[in-house]
Amino acid sequence: MERYCERCERVTVDGHLWCQDPECPAEEGYALLGYGDFLGDLKVTKLVRVWRTAALYEAERQGLGVLLKVAHPTDECAERLKREALLLEALAPWQSGVAAWIRSFLPSRRDLLPVPLAPYPTRMKRPYGEITFRGEPRVYSVYRHAKGKILSDLLLENPQLWHTYASWIVQTVGESLHPLVANNRMHLCLTPDVVMVEADRDGVLRPMLLDLGLLLDGSENGHLADWLRLCEPAYSAPELLAAARPEALSPAADVYSLGMILYEMLAGHPGFETKLRRDDQLREDVTQNRKPLSLGRPELEQSGVTGIVERAVAPTGRYANVIEFTRALAKVYSSPPSERRPVPRRLVVLLILAAVALLAVGILAAIILLPVLLGG
Repeated sequence: MERYCERCERVTVDGHLWCQDPECPAEEGYALLGYGDFLGDLKVTKLVRVWRTAALYEAERQGLGVLLKVAHPTDECAERLKREALLLEALAPWQSGVAAWIRSFLPSRRDLLPVPLAPYPTRMKRPYGEITFRGEPRVYSVYRHAKGKILSDLLLENPQLWHTYASWIVQTVGESLHPLVANNRMHLCLTPDVVMVEADRDGVLRPMLLDLGLLLDGSENGHLADWLRLCEPAYSAPELLAAARPEALSPAADVYSLGMILYEMLAGHPGFETKLRRDDQLREDVTQNRKPLSLGRPELEQSGVTGIVERAVAPTGRYANVIEFTRALAKVYSSPPSERRPVPRRLVVLLILAAVALLAVGILAAIILLPVLLGG
């Protein structure tokens, strides 16, 4: 199994990787699956992304492409993936049974979150899978395949997105977080690495949130230090990094992270550079040596966007949650336009069959009634 450093993006086959970061995940032993590896009946075909809690792959099952998320072999990472799997299952009851069959005939909206699939070939009660792979217990989830490019990769190609698209991306990601807000849960791990974007027919960038983060609520603030190392300091709110004040944590922490993503898309560079920098250095920058983040774009200042971003990433006085934040953006840019989704092929076939059946009934009725009418 290869080992991977998420900072310098080096990969080693033998497990020995020199890295400037003493906290390098590769040195800690986060092993990756390689092309052709089988996790149960799932064949890995491509590594998509490595996060601090899990790795995301493209895989195949019985010839069909799927997304496979495998938690790193630690108790915290496994627990986090289980929480996510349970919430995604609760949010998608229409993915099985009669509801799923009916939905397959209707033009559907693009999914904002991964669509869970059964972790095993046969349906099980648990929405996540557990397996021992090469002597290590692993917890994993399987999702419907989704196409697109990771937002951080897109920003390497085009560092400064058109500000309207940037706003629409943030608004849609904020919408995908509504279930967390409704359940008093916090993501706390929002970064451009957990967002996948794909251009639709009209060229509008449509995002999907690939990971639901830590899913902590206010009652778990006392155990925050146990989860802290799973967060990206460059996108984490100052109060989250100040472990001495866990009682200050609230849904406004996700506003900060989403605001930092918006800032990066508008400014053309991240608020805090992360490559080859230790977590303790980043924590100090965010919590103590923080410099004002300036967009330097007069057109955004005149429209009020600069003020929205500044409030979102401020140490205090932020929007209460991501819903308030995205509503403020919508007042400037309006909401993202509706997407023209293709009509499912089976609906077209159904309509054709219905038309043929009606035509056949009409012809049969004419054959039966014509002699009667002529005889009359």
